[in-house]
Amino acid sequence: MAPRQLMVDTFYAGMRELTDKIKSMGLAYRILSFGLVVLAAAFLMAGRWDLSVAVGVGAVLGWVLLEPARTTWAVFVVAFTIPVTINFGYPTNPSYSLLLLLFLLAVWGRLLRAERDGWRRNVILAALLLPLSGLLSGMVHWHGVKPIAVGLAPLACVGVLCWHVVEEARHDRQLIIRIAQTLTWLSVPVAVFAKYQTLSLSWPIFDQFAYHWTYTSAFDATRAVGISGHPIIYGSFAMAMALVALTIRGRFWYVPFTANLVGLVLSGTRSAWVGTVLALTLWLLFRWRKVSLRGMGSAILITAVAFAIVAVKAPGFSSSSSSTPPGPVWFAGTPTASVPAPASEPPAAQSPTPATPAATPSHGDSVDVAGSRISDPLESASASARFTRISVVWDGITQDWSTVLFGNGPESNVRYLEKVGIGDGEAQVFDNTYLTFWYNYGLLGLACLLAILLVLYWRFRSLTARILLVGIAAQVFFFDAWLWLGAVAVFVLAVALSAADNTSESTRPTSVFVPGRRRPEQESELTR
Repeated sequence: MAPRQLMVDTFYAGMRELTDKIKSMGLAYRILSFGLVVLAAAFLMAGRWDLSVAVGVGAVLGWVLLEPARTTWAVFVVAFTIPVTINFGYPTNPSYSLLLLLFLLAVWGRLLRAERDGWRRNVILAALLLPLSGLLSGMVHWHGVKPIAVGLAPLACVGVLCWHVVEEARHDRQLIIRIAQTLTWLSVPVAVFAKYQTLSLSWPIFDQFAYHWTYTSAFDATRAVGISGHPIIYGSFAMAMALVALTIRGRFWYVPFTANLVGLVLSGTRSAWVGTVLALTLWLLFRWRKVSLRGMGSAILITAVAFAIVAVKAPGFSSSSSSTPPGPVWFAGTPTASVPAPASEPPAAQSPTPATPAATPSHGDSVDVAGSRISDPLESASASARFTRISVVWDGITQDWSTVLFGNGPESNVRYLEKVGIGDGEAQVFDNTYLTFWYNYGLLGLACLLAILLVLYWRFRSLTARILLVGIAAQVFFFDAWLWLGAVAVFVLAVALSAADNTSESTRPTSVFVPGRRRPEQESELTR
């Protein structure tokens, strides 16, 4: 036997032996669990609740690592439910800390499944395409190793996550569907929480623990953030869950669909509204032959119910919100600087000139707030800020032929915003994922990104995956997405649902307009 093959077989045997030994601990496993409970209780009684939480998180993480299926669950739960606007004492910026956690979970899952799935070179190369294009840009415009590592880390993490979920979905299609349906039902209480936020003009938890005041209700209490920590990311979550509920059609699917329509409106996220409209248009295009009076009536009823929930005003809530930025309650180990470091913070960072808190109308005016978000959109302050940023980014891209082709190098946008900045009092970000990618990684990097999106759309056979991809691809045109886990997770979910789809059903445009009905056995659960 060749030495290389012997090493591979030894590695597989070691992994199996390790996991089997942990699973078969029996009494020792129960003793360990009891000891961890006692330790967590002792920390809690001593007033160190942060250490108690750390023990609980470590125990759950250990349990998750025993099964690759649990790892897949953990990836989506962490990405969609843990906000990056709260620093729980992470060793570095919350976005990078959670990205590292997701990366390690995905790599561990691939190691556990290595013997079953192998290491498909084409999938691995696809996952590494964007990091490699960024590396090329960093070599052409050299600014050191650190910018390359920091700038390419999110790209590598997303690639590895997609690799992991694709392989898991290929072998357990129902796992991905169960995860997607569970997330849609999780979104229902989140929508209720979002309604409470707009009624009370507060963001409970985030007002107390967000690491900067721009991530609290003092910035704009008229919009809801759910559990995502930012209205834009809650808009991404609500959009994705509404589309999943509509297309997978689990039992009582109209409940999460209606709840997330409400959440979309309450978030006040115009980019998510654009993405949702485009996704629903595509859905109708593929299903135009199945449009019926009953379906139209259901759509009208759902819209009416959603509008009523958005418009309802509950008595007993405060009619105004303080515009004074609250002081966050810092976790142990959290940096106490008033402004987070732009080089490592998530998008929507604090600008050099502090942004003015938004004027807060009376409580319950969610319909008026939503109307104001779409009235005269090209003349709004947000539109003016985006036009300014497009001009700044374009000037940076077109400095010379090398910046056009190879960009300015990883993290160049951060360096520009730190040293020069955009003096309009708005958040110091470029607010466009595609232009920022071009600015950093050049036309070659942007071409790789667009090619991946186009190839994925063409190869996706799941209608759910296609409309999710269209929705998130449209939304990220209006903000920088890579460090927002909730937005990244929508893309990863689309990839997973595509891999889970039954290949007997195709939604290619060439098959949409062919006359005649599909046979019942051709109907896919993901394209209903």
